[in-house]
Amino acid sequence: MNISQLPLELIDEILKHLDSISLVKSREVCRSWRALHFQRKYNLVWRCLCVRDIDRDILIEITGKRVIFGCEDPDSSNKSKKHASLIDGVDWAAVYREWFRSCHIGKWPSMACEFNCHRGAVWDIKYSGDRLVSCGEDGTIRIWDSWTGHCIRSITAHQRAVLSISLRRAPGSSPHADMPHDLMVSGSKDWSVKVWELNIPGPALVTMHGHVACVNCVAVESNLAASASDDGSIRVWDITTGQCCHVLSNLGEWVKYVRFWMQETLLFVTDNCKLVLCNTHMSRPLFAGHLVGCRSMKRKKKLHQMIIALLNIMLMQHLVVENQSDSSFIHNFSLIGEHTQNVQRGECLAMRGALVAIGTRSGAVFVYHLNGKWKDQFSKVHCVLRTSQSPVNAVAIADDGEGPVLATGGDDGIVKVLRWFPPSIQNG
Repeated sequence: MNISQLPLELIDEILKHLDSISLVKSREVCRSWRALHFQRKYNLVWRCLCVRDIDRDILIEITGKRVIFGCEDPDSSNKSKKHASLIDGVDWAAVYREWFRSCHIGKWPSMACEFNCHRGAVWDIKYSGDRLVSCGEDGTIRIWDSWTGHCIRSITAHQRAVLSISLRRAPGSSPHADMPHDLMVSGSKDWSVKVWELNIPGPALVTMHGHVACVNCVAVESNLAASASDDGSIRVWDITTGQCCHVLSNLGEWVKYVRFWMQETLLFVTDNCKLVLCNTHMSRPLFAGHLVGCRSMKRKKKLHQMIIALLNIMLMQHLVVENQSDSSFIHNFSLIGEHTQNVQRGECLAMRGALVAIGTRSGAVFVYHLNGKWKDQFSKVHCVLRTSQSPVNAVAIADDGEGPVLATGGDDGIVKVLRWFPPSIQNG
């Protein structure tokens, strides 16, 4: 009997018991087997592989859909339907492919290129599909084609340096879409926060004023944006109207890091290494603690954010948010590996799926691969990349559909991109 004439039930059983590499190779057996891979049920086969091989928290980070891995009430038809629709909306083969590729960053053949267009230091960079967004001391925001190095768009509406940018995931879009983001929020030394259409050239949709010092960092989630400033305050904005919804002021120190966590919660870290969780209504802190081992830094230096990577994972898996007294609860970690001489701390951080990248003032980038073993997560560096002689102020990491890619920006005003190319069968 020809293998293509096997009963479908038997083929199903064969494919369900394959590992990921064998499952990819099975598409090359014959046309009928290849056609099977485009059926909905084989998306669920890939889901089983993802759940089996990839840590739960990494899956949440990649898909952005925490409810998929939560505990649903089987007696609730509404919850079951919602859960099923969320599962259907995830390309599990793409999720597994991104995770698998991330294991080989720094090991596969690579290509490096440079974009030299900022006049002064680059302060932040973000990936959106195959585009790269950067901002810098020259007051510009630039959108690049990360393959060709062509500057697609240059934005010069801020009057002073742009220190931070954040991208909003387009509602309903997949993280593996060609254009996964629709809006961009920027914060500047001119004290303003602006909202932009990422894909359509034009003036800022909204400009928001209220801070009385430079805006160090911004974050965006749904219709809310958060901005943190040297004036010791955090503001939450409605980006559709430009109105300030809530203000947390008189913190007594600069805020250097802010992000939304689970949509309705803000996580922020001050210059004195105090970490706080609070709801977006700013009514009361849900948690407050100090990060043991961190040092206070000068205002122009970014907080040592390596511990934030571990903290994000700990929050997702372990932390029950309740009223707690102010306490020291997590220790700092030392950078290890080559190029660590005279490196006291990281300057910037990026997370994507299972990868954490730490940029340093020595020009080296330390890449860690998360595996769920949190106690010794940072005891072994995955790879060390020597990207520049200049201090690294910003780092971004992504998978653009062709393989893992990492970008850095530093004091020299150059955006550098490293791209890794997997073998063709793994690229499938």
